[in-house]
Amino acid sequence: MMHRMTTLGLNERVERVLAYAFGWISGLLLFLFEKNRNVRWHALQSMIVFGTLFVLFVAVNMLKWMLGRIWLLSLLTNFGLGLLSSVLLWVSIFLWVWLMVMAWLHKDYQLPFVSKWLRYIV
Repeated sequence: MMHRMTTLGLNERVERVLAYAFGWISGLLLFLFEKNRNVRWHALQSMIVFGTLFVLFVAVNMLKWMLGRIWLLSLLTNFGLGLLSSVLLWVSIFLWVWLMVMAWLHKDYQLPFVSKWLRYIV
């Protein structure tokens, strides 16, 4: 198999995996500086997926913290919001590993629920 080099001088496969390595931050950096279409696709997918999960995780934990200051609401919501926070964390870890493996194996791997949005951007 021929290894294609990219704008940054790395192997395309390596850059596709690096798009997911540090979540939405590495996706943003590669999207800004790389011209390879496949790498940009994975970088944008990383930004959308992990950026959304990051915002949701922070919002849930802030809500849990704010509602935790009120005694009765704390009793009613603490368990549910803690569980939701844990689920978001485990989904993030699973997607992080899954997307890095898929980026290594398939140059055009697309998550079904994100790919429709990304087609218009890349």
